[in-house]
Amino acid sequence: MVEEIPSQWKPIPRLRAHEQVVAEIESRLIAGTLKAGDRLPAERQFAEALGVSRGAVREALRILEAIGVVEAGTGSGPTSGSMIVKDSIAGMAMVLRIHLQLASFTQEDLVEIRLLIEGPAARKAAQSATSDDIATLRGLIDDMRGVHTTASYNDLDAAFHVHIVRASGNALAAVLMAALREALRQAMVTAFETLEDPVATMTVLTDEHAAIVEAIAAGDGAQAAALVSEHIRGFYRSVGFSDMKWAG
Repeated sequence: MVEEIPSQWKPIPRLRAHEQVVAEIESRLIAGTLKAGDRLPAERQFAEALGVSRGAVREALRILEAIGVVEAGTGSGPTSGSMIVKDSIAGMAMVLRIHLQLASFTQEDLVEIRLLIEGPAARKAAQSATSDDIATLRGLIDDMRGVHTTASYNDLDAAFHVHIVRASGNALAAVLMAALREALRQAMVTAFETLEDPVATMTVLTDEHAAIVEAIAAGDGAQAAALVSEHIRGFYRSVGFSDMKWAG
């Protein structure tokens, strides 16, 4: 009598060679034996070490480069071979931007996630921000008071909000915030351009930024969080966020 195989057991998927290479790099990153800034072996040596073809290594590195995990290396010698990136924001932003297009996220989701990240970050920044953080934020406000295109103002606005999150001391939140703002950059610029008077709106937003910084500098976390929350809600109300597209 043949013993029946329990239904909860499933066949183990067979990974293609380049997927095995990706999995090996991922497992080493998780284990900590491979980290940001480390250089991978040159293509030929890497293929020999892993027991796969150079084509498999090349395809794996192409995938990892596309999602911002490695930077491609060329040539020979100690500077050859791809390197694990030190700054993953660009790659995270690209992946996030694609998934924002594919998924059924709403603009309400966008407003809510910004409130969830930035409100508590502003509260915490009021306790942890250094004098250098305050100086950086005030410098960004001074820059915002100049003459700008909608794109250049948006870049300063993004830097301001990301720096508040960074000043909170939560490095992961700062990276996620930076990736989110980069992913939504074109949508934010487009939103500015729909305004009847973008310059007037920039002035209002900059004044609100200044009030947020002063609350942080004064150590008033509750006020800083309240000002950030109203600032975010007010901006999306002003642009009619229900008509806004994720990637413009």
